This record gives sequence, C-alpha cells and structure tokens, in this order.
Amino acid sequence: MSKKLIFTCLAMAGAALAEGEHTLEYNLPESGLAPSYGEISLFTTMHERHGGSSLSMQSYALTIPLSDPRKTHWNDISINAQLDTKITVFNTGGDLTLNNEVMYNVALPISFIKPMPHGNKLIVGIAPEIATDGEAIAHGTDLAAYAMYTVKQSDTFSYTFGLGISPRFAENYAVPFVGFEWKPSTDWTVTMKGYKLTALYEVNDRLHVGPFAMSTGGIWAVDTDHGDENFRMRSLVLGLTGEYNFAEPGQTKRIITFSLGSNVATRADFLKRNADKDSVQTHHYKPALYFSIGVDFRF
Repeated sequence: MSKKLIFTCLAMAGAALAEGEHTLEYNLPESGLAPSYGEISLFTTMHERHGGSSLSMQSYALTIPLSDPRKTHWNDISINAQLDTKITVFNTGGDLTLNNEVMYNVALPISFIKPMPHGNKLIVGIAPEIATDGEAIAHGTDLAAYAMYTVKQSDTFSYTFGLGISPRFAENYAVPFVGFEWKPSTDWTVTMKGYKLTALYEVNDRLHVGPFAMSTGGIWAVDTDHGDENFRMRSLVLGLTGEYNFAEPGQTKRIITFSLGSNVATRADFLKRNADKDSVQTHHYKPALYFSIGVDFRF
C-alpha cells in the first residue's frame, strides 16, 4: 500500500471528523488521573526448537486516562486521550542475548470518535510512542496514526475495519486490521478485537468465560554490539479466558480479566532498521505457560 493512499485515507477521515460547529468541552473522569486499566502477564521459560537459547517474559501495563470520552467532545465528536505505559522484562540465555533485558513502552493515544448514521462509528487518532530498551531512545520513538470504521450490521453483529500507520516499526509503514462482535445466542459472545479472538459464555450476570486465541509480543529499538537494531517477539497463544464484573448497582462495569494458556508458536528476531525490517537473527521456541490478570475500569 503506497504512502500516498495511506495519507489520503487519513485526510478523508479527518475531513469527516471536522464537519460541524467548533465547540470544545473537556472533562476528566470522576476518579481523576487514577489508573483505569492494569495488567500483568507472563510467559514461563521457553526453549528454542532448534538451538541452544531460552526466553521468558513478564510484562506490566498501566493506563492513566487523560480525558473522559463521555464528557469530552468537540461538537458531536467524542475525544479520548490516555497515557499507556508498559514495562517488559525478558530473561534470555544461550544463543539469544540482550544487552538490556528491560523494555519500555510509553504511548499517548488521542482518539476522535464520531457517530455515523445507522449506529456506525468512525475513529481516527494519533499515538506518539517510545518503545526502547532505554539505550536506543533515538531510534525508538514513533508517531503512529490510525483510522477505523465500525458498521453495526444488526443488534447481534457489528464489524470494524481500519488501518494503522507506524513509520518506525511497521513493515511497509502500515498495518490493516479487522474486528467484529457477534452474539450467536443470548449466552455467547464472539469477539475479534485487536489481535485477540474470544468466545465468551455468560455463566451469570457477572462472570463470562471461554476459549481465546491471540497474537502478542512487541517490537523495540535496542542497543546491540552491532549498533542499534530492532528486537521483535511474536507469539500465538491459545487458552481459556474470562471476565468478572464486580461493579456495584449503579456503577459502570468494573472488570477483572484473566487468561491461562500456552504459546503454540513463538519467534524472536533481531531486525535491521530498514523499511523491510530484514532479519539479522531469528529464534523459534517451544510451547510454555502463559498467564495474565488485569483490572479494567475503562467503561
């Protein structure tokens, strides 16, 4: 996909958002700058399929809201801003060596949400981000952008398609994506959001559980003996996930999330910082245990 086409799509989305009068109202959530989301996740030690290296990972994510999108708007356009932080700790051994095993992600996504006819929704946004081991900061900054459109097909099915742009880290600068939410029955909800597919069964009003499949990992600019390169980890995980709503009557959702599973395919690469992200070193790993637990107040 050419850069010209990408920026044309974003320009059209921006023009749609700019329609109407220009009145701005800004409010924080009632809880102020208190964190609205937190998650801890980990992989136990994985051993290389055809080599002598090992890899494990723990990550700690936290989101702080900078606006309440239900009370912050520009005309009829809701505005959501937040600070996303994440620390990822790797434990490596053998043929895989990181000079610095702690990675940092800091992002400031700002989204503009416009309601469209028939219950549809348009979202465009920007997300300045730093993804680095703390040494290669100059090569770990990025200005990502995204646009997505959600179509409400019926009361039981909606789908989303969009485009994300990351000049520093994405191959060919852009990543297309799709998602959906489908209720095949009153008890089941099947959702594809981000890179996670879930099928949740409603046990009761508070508890939902079911299988999941997701792609997880990340990419960071890192210091190596050969200069700054990119380090990327990608893993396909299968398992069981769930949500428990512990909100009191009259409160919005307050969700505890949990997942337990195993990676079925994991790959770690050192990459050149060119447009094609050519691999310098590649490792493939055997299955290990995956676990995550989080709290979500973003409703």
